[in-house]
Amino acid sequence: MTNSLVDKRSVTWTFVAPSDEAADILRTFFDGHLEFMKVKCVKDGDKKLVNYYISEAPEYSDEKEEFGKWFSGKYPKKTGRTVFVLNEIYETEEGLHHHYIEAAPTSDVFETMINSYGIELKTYNQMKIRQSLWD
Repeated sequence: MTNSLVDKRSVTWTFVAPSDEAADILRTFFDGHLEFMKVKCVKDGDKKLVNYYISEAPEYSDEKEEFGKWFSGKYPKKTGRTVFVLNEIYETEEGLHHHYIEAAPTSDVFETMINSYGIELKTYNQMKIRQSLWD
């Protein structure tokens, strides 16, 4: 149904692993995170986790001459790094806020992992969904 996710809240985290070792560490982390999510996430009501996924791909060059290759059906050159995206959608802002509180006891371990392996992290938090298709 079109726009069924409108007004729900999302968080997207991008992780860039600079090495195969860092990528393997992230894969292990995400395996544990999935188990954490199964136990800790609310399954109904205003704090409900609506959608969750982790994706992974090589990082591709964003140089102008390379980026344009996407539009001709080709692939840009790879950088040698691996990108992971974690995306979670919650029924309400309170659901996402609640999830952070649940995860707080693991934040030191998480920060140590990021710093120890030189993983680049960007977080896009409490984003209000404006449009959606075929949910």
